Amino acid sequence: MFGIRRGTVGKMNIFTKVMIVIVLMLIPIVVMYNSSNKTSTGVVEQELLQINLNRIRFFVEQMDVEADRLWRAAFVVATDPDALQLQLRSSPEPDYSLLASKRLLLQKLDMQSTSFEWVNDFTVYSPLSDVVVSTNLKQNYDADYFRNASQQRWDYRVIVTDRGPEKAFVRDLITPFESVSKQGDPNLYVEVTFTSDNLVKMLERFMQGSVGQPFLYHPGFDPIVPREMDPESIGAMAEQFDSIKAQNGAEGAVKITFRNEPYLVNYVTSKSLGWYLVDFQPMKKVLEPIDHSKRMFYYAGLLLLVMGVVSAALLYRNVQKPINDLIRAVKSLRRGAYDHRIKRRSNNEFHYLIEQFNLMSEDIQTLIDKVYAEQLHAKESSLKHLQAQINPHFLYNNFAYIQSMAQLERTKAIVAFTQHLSRYYRYTTRTEQQLTSLAEEMELIRNYLEIHRMQSERLQFDEHIEAGAMSLLMPRLLLQPLVENAIVHGMEGKKGNFEIVITGTRTEDGWELLVEDNGVGMHPDELEALRHSLQLQSSADRSLGLRNVHQRLRHYFGPSSGLLIDHSSLGGLRVGLMIKDGGDSDV
Repeated sequence: MFGIRRGTVGKMNIFTKVMIVIVLMLIPIVVMYNSSNKTSTGVVEQELLQINLNRIRFFVEQMDVEADRLWRAAFVVATDPDALQLQLRSSPEPDYSLLASKRLLLQKLDMQSTSFEWVNDFTVYSPLSDVVVSTNLKQNYDADYFRNASQQRWDYRVIVTDRGPEKAFVRDLITPFESVSKQGDPNLYVEVTFTSDNLVKMLERFMQGSVGQPFLYHPGFDPIVPREMDPESIGAMAEQFDSIKAQNGAEGAVKITFRNEPYLVNYVTSKSLGWYLVDFQPMKKVLEPIDHSKRMFYYAGLLLLVMGVVSAALLYRNVQKPINDLIRAVKSLRRGAYDHRIKRRSNNEFHYLIEQFNLMSEDIQTLIDKVYAEQLHAKESSLKHLQAQINPHFLYNNFAYIQSMAQLERTKAIVAFTQHLSRYYRYTTRTEQQLTSLAEEMELIRNYLEIHRMQSERLQFDEHIEAGAMSLLMPRLLLQPLVENAIVHGMEGKKGNFEIVITGTRTEDGWELLVEDNGVGMHPDELEALRHSLQLQSSADRSLGLRNVHQRLRHYFGPSSGLLIDHSSLGGLRVGLMIKDGGDSDV
């Protein structure tokens, strides 16, 4: 906003000192906050790791308790009299008592199954009598099925249920119990199964109110994941977890970087099932409240910095700037620039001092250069008179266009038209400043052409001006009369689209600004007469504007500058401003 400046004796000014103080005040605050935030984040991370680890432990305990209850129920079934009676039946022909025992045992198995929260199945098989009683009617149970019975642990495999093939945990109780160690022939198999869908539902409940991504994992098997989670992402997490569990044992809580983002990873091993419950929590979501607080602090710090800068800017404007203006004004007086004045700003302590300085320099200028000032004033009045002569006179047409648009209720067109018109008249009626840049002059021309284009859509215009030309200083309203002349005299009688092209190029000894059109053009005799009229003190109305432009060019840039009028390759006229460097200006 404001550059760092130094005073007349090489010292820093007040504004610079205030800005340095503000920055020095903010630096320790930001450093202390960052340190505190880092410490708080670390504490929160450790607490979150411990809290989530406890949640996972509780979840695994619930899962183990339910699995152990199912396994203990197998012992109850194995000692049931109806189950024991199955192994005594060796007759190949079933009798009524056998059917009754099977029906009664099935009822007991159904009661056992429905007493658990998990969906499960109980199966009793006697290899002696080859009789099966099961709550799962879809699975085929025989001696080959129980050949790979698993009694020491829960086995995870695919079974057939009412819903089709499903992955389930299976465990078999074999009687007599000592047959496992003696490897004898079993009398009875009691199998307990529950599908992985039970664990999926538990995981989905575990996810509620948490930002974590939990899943059950065992090497060699597909992870058990909630339905709404991406299996591909969970697969990548499982691969990452392989390296974690190899270093940290049965349970743990660590912080890792996964896919270029920090994660909190908690895991606990199920003692009953032998599977890991793993929970990946993205730090970005976990620490979102802290990050929000951090952003709010930075916003508040930024607001304080802006307020400090504004305060310093007010101090600079009301104290430092008047002092600098006085210093520059004194230096200007020493160089002989007695016309230098300090612009009056808001009333403050420096108002009286600045006012007295302006009066003093005005008196000095009047005493030393009164005659020169009067001559300069007369020349400036002449220029303003020439400028007033070339102002456009198309106000009535504009009012007519606005009226017609209002009758058609085209409010957007009226707003756009009046905006261009106001910018145009704001520029043309500003007579206190005689010189302007080509960039400002081109902005005027764009507004002027847009006014005409809205009234006649067949008008097209384009510009090709070198970037360096935009900073060229020139008298105001030099290009506009050329564009106006092209529209008034070139567009009338022209059928189809009317095109205006404005170009600005650097020449060997100056600048060349051209306005070309594809209008009706002029006869060679008329063109020659127009060139001749530029040298006259008075001429016809048709060439009055061009003559004034020609005279103003020569007045400001010297007699080697002036207007160029010729036929255009587009079909109409080419009128240009020839500005020569180092011309003998009369100014």
